[in-house]
Amino acid sequence: MVFVKPVYVNWSADIWAVFAWTAGWALAHTVLHRALIVPLANAWFPVPVSISLSSASHKVSSTATTASPTSSTKLKQRKGKSTSAPPSHSHQPVSDVDVKAITNIKKKFVNSAWKFCVYTAPTIFGIVVFLEDDWWMNPKAWMLDIPDPTSHLMKIYYYIGFGNYTYQTLTLMSHPRQSDFWGVVLHHFTTVAVISASYICGFTRIGVIILLLHDCSDPFMEFAKCNMYLNHQKIADNMFTLFAIVFIVTRNVLFPYVIYSAHENSILEDGTRMPRGHGEWGLFCLGCLWILAILNFYWGYLVNNQYDSKKTKTEKTRQILKIAAQTFLKGENASDIREED
Repeated sequence: MVFVKPVYVNWSADIWAVFAWTAGWALAHTVLHRALIVPLANAWFPVPVSISLSSASHKVSSTATTASPTSSTKLKQRKGKSTSAPPSHSHQPVSDVDVKAITNIKKKFVNSAWKFCVYTAPTIFGIVVFLEDDWWMNPKAWMLDIPDPTSHLMKIYYYIGFGNYTYQTLTLMSHPRQSDFWGVVLHHFTTVAVISASYICGFTRIGVIILLLHDCSDPFMEFAKCNMYLNHQKIADNMFTLFAIVFIVTRNVLFPYVIYSAHENSILEDGTRMPRGHGEWGLFCLGCLWILAILNFYWGYLVNNQYDSKKTKTEKTRQILKIAAQTFLKGENASDIREED
């Protein structure tokens, strides 16, 4: 049943657009992997030939026992002329453990490089949407009675965000499982639900604000992880710190304020909740936002539970920022406490 029908909603076109953008993200994933990310990973993380110790010993013994008399005579003739060791090879064989470690780092680099593209493109587009007008500077203009004025760019931004999170939700099982796996599942499903409800109910202004707040910190994290895997530690440390600052400001400070503003400004003059006549859907949207906020505070708790209480205030702050960059939602580096081996 169509309980709300803002002027910009076209059900048939919108459904097809969501499918198209979800498929578009899948296509972009495939193309970028094959044409750019994987070739770069193969060039930067070459996997050497693996030779196990037992196999190498077997080859040496086999060679010794099957050596021809001619080879033995030549060795006797050369004996005594030179006692120097044979020249070392430029490519030494490595163990299976080394190959596995390099392959694991390569997989992490490929995953982080893709996520960097996933979050950078929507973030840039979201900034363009905000530069289109200045309504976002007035919190009272975030929540208007149905429908919010929705520009063409805002509608496209919704399509991009919905397709992105839908594709991430569908491919979640293919990612390495971490200790907060079900928290991530809850996060993705809640995000898709609140994007859908806010679009249908006409809360598009506050919807685009929430989309941008949840995407803008992730490019810094994924770029930092790519540099960490490439052993560019100084760049990685700087990006980790920048990520932590942006994450804390956007998700743990600004996002709760956005929820508070939505709660206060969604009450109509008669005391009922927006959308008019269907206040339960406004409460549903607010409930989804609080679920996201609780998840953000949970990941923040993982940070606050790590630092040494004996450190000075300045040292605590610096350590929290460093740990935040390693343990927040998108981190998959070796020190991620959510990672399961």
